Amino acid sequence: MEVDLPQLKKWLDEDVVILFADRNEKIPLISDLKLLSMGAEAYIFKARFMGVEAVVKWRFPKNYIPEELDEKMRRSRTKLETKILWKALSLGIKVPTPLFIDLDAGILIMSFIKGESLRDVAEKIDKDVLCQVMKTVGSYAATLHLNGITHGDLTTSNVIVAKDGVYLIDFGLASFTKRCEDMAIDLHIFFRSIESTHYRIEDVAKRCFIDGYKQVVGDSKTETLIRAVDSIRLRGRYIAARKLRTEWVG
Repeated sequence: MEVDLPQLKKWLDEDVVILFADRNEKIPLISDLKLLSMGAEAYIFKARFMGVEAVVKWRFPKNYIPEELDEKMRRSRTKLETKILWKALSLGIKVPTPLFIDLDAGILIMSFIKGESLRDVAEKIDKDVLCQVMKTVGSYAATLHLNGITHGDLTTSNVIVAKDGVYLIDFGLASFTKRCEDMAIDLHIFFRSIESTHYRIEDVAKRCFIDGYKQVVGDSKTETLIRAVDSIRLRGRYIAARKLRTEWVG
């Protein structure tokens, strides 16, 4: 799907000059801009940025939010996401590399990860390969948590299985935190994505994820976090039961 948005059009009309030892080459700053998805917070595009395959994330203005507050929120979220991506890279976690950021416009350009989402391949790949992928995701989650970071939307859709390894993507809801419950929510969300979409491989997926998590933080911290996940689930069931009783009474 071709797009032509005013906030990005100025870049589509700009060229950059690349200097080589024997020549100069003029190329478009951004070209081949195509919409991949539209979310409540941002538009995601695939494009070429200075000739390199890239993803453009644009946090668009929300006309239902006061303008000054909206600009502040889009700026802070874009800055935070970029900061967390760089931190993840420094920790050895495979994530998209930030290539360009425009805080005023709420735009973040990142490297494009070529591969397939774990959601699409989880039930197609060999069980041993799946286990290794899940161990890697578990170790990534543990490494983030150990450094006070939560992903915020850790699902199989946000894991890319590529030729050169396993990547985490979409850190739009990521945050810095020290709260155990925030980290437990990461695991709860990931387990729910497995249960709802990949129930046929639920046991091996969860077991291998937990094994990978333990390899980073150890048994004790992992068990404490699993208890926090169980607590979150019990509260969810209690609320659901209360709602059901209310509906029946009504």
